[in-house]
Amino acid sequence: MSGPQEESETESVNDAAVVGQQTRKHSINLRNLRGDESEKPSNPTVAKQNTNDNNNNNNNNGVEIENAIERVQTNADQASVVEALPKDLANDIPDGGYGWAIAFAGFLAYFVMFGIVTSYGIFSYAYATSTLQGKATTLELMTVGSVINVSLNVFSPLTVILARLGTRFNYGLGGIFTSLGLFLASLSTEVWHLYLTQGVLFGFGCSFLYMSIATVIPQWFTTRRATAMGICSAGTGLGGLAISPLANSLIEKYGIHWAHIILGFFSLGVCALGTILIKDRLPRSYVKKQPIKSPFQFSLLKMANFDIWLVGSVIALLGYLAPLFYLPKYAAHIGLDPIDSSNLLSILSAMGAVGRLGLGYAGDKIGRLNMFIITSILSGIFSYTIWPFATSFNILLVYCILWGLTSGLYYALAAPITASVVGMDKLAPGLTITFFLSAIAAMGAPICAAIQEATPDNGYIGIQMFNGSVYICGALICLYLKYRVANGNMLARC
Repeated sequence: MSGPQEESETESVNDAAVVGQQTRKHSINLRNLRGDESEKPSNPTVAKQNTNDNNNNNNNNGVEIENAIERVQTNADQASVVEALPKDLANDIPDGGYGWAIAFAGFLAYFVMFGIVTSYGIFSYAYATSTLQGKATTLELMTVGSVINVSLNVFSPLTVILARLGTRFNYGLGGIFTSLGLFLASLSTEVWHLYLTQGVLFGFGCSFLYMSIATVIPQWFTTRRATAMGICSAGTGLGGLAISPLANSLIEKYGIHWAHIILGFFSLGVCALGTILIKDRLPRSYVKKQPIKSPFQFSLLKMANFDIWLVGSVIALLGYLAPLFYLPKYAAHIGLDPIDSSNLLSILSAMGAVGRLGLGYAGDKIGRLNMFIITSILSGIFSYTIWPFATSFNILLVYCILWGLTSGLYYALAAPITASVVGMDKLAPGLTITFFLSAIAAMGAPICAAIQEATPDNGYIGIQMFNGSVYICGALICLYLKYRVANGNMLARC
């Protein structure tokens, strides 16, 4: 008969196993979709059962208890673009506490970055009707907005390499570059000035802000990481909601020159507050010891499913920027005043935030790839059937609400879908390639401008058909990816 101490230790082991099973029950087991691995029993479960069985034959219960409670990868891990932390540094992650201040710093960065990017259509229309009237075509002005997004994605690998200098340094540097880009843009008298300032320089700063948040959130959160990233992402829609009417008001009252300067100081102040709040949890000595290595792993391109995902997502994303940039111009085309157009752009941005949070959560239930396919098809249908007939404020409002809800799910689902395709162990290089190649999609706006120039009377029907077509084409390619990974079962949760 076992003594009291042995019985107590055995009960502790069993309790630990129950905790591990309950933890795993509420987590999402990411599996590589390249086969039938998702149908296999989880290895950690087998390991824990073997641990409990072996415990009856030996007295090494302390080790068994430690092994019984393992870290289980959850859906929150898919938001990370950095490698997993070592166990000795990951065990004491607060999963809250000061981490919420870090999440708020992320909210501030997203608020400034994407709020100003979303409002570029207002600046573009203002330039076309004042400073650069007769000096720049619609194609040239729309390309400036695309350069911002290209710079954000293309320079991201550089910011990953410089991450060893510290998150606060990179965040502050990003705030300086974004503000400097806006200050210098206020002096622009030619379109190429905007390419270098509001395009390249502002986008370069955005890449530092964006990757600073992506690398620091995993240091502070584990099971609540998805919530923390959701707080950060909320800044995207709320930034567009607030800055679009602000930019329009500033341009009307003070002109483009002072609108840029005021927004530059606004960006600098917001980023200064974020710089004060943000900090690394990892010891500086640990960060400095990390080797500098290439963020790319091109061997991933040999994976057929990954290639299909890249092609499908980039094609669908080609349709994202055009409505954002063209909405103010289109609103003026149908007779709406600048205030109405900025309000519509704000509503579209707000619905984008709602869609990313709400539909992103629903994607966890029905499958993230399924949700991406569904929302892409809906975005295409809305551009086909509503936008061409939006000749009044009310109809255009309906389009902004519906299209805003469904159009931006890529940014919420790119990380988890990529993780499902390449595996959690290759998520960091997989996301690096995904975000880098997504810069191609920024060319959607210039393509639309070229289409409009070729359309009789500079009409918008070509833009509207192009926008709907790329969304549906990208969705069909991803539907083929689903067919491959689900072995032909089109009703599978993927």
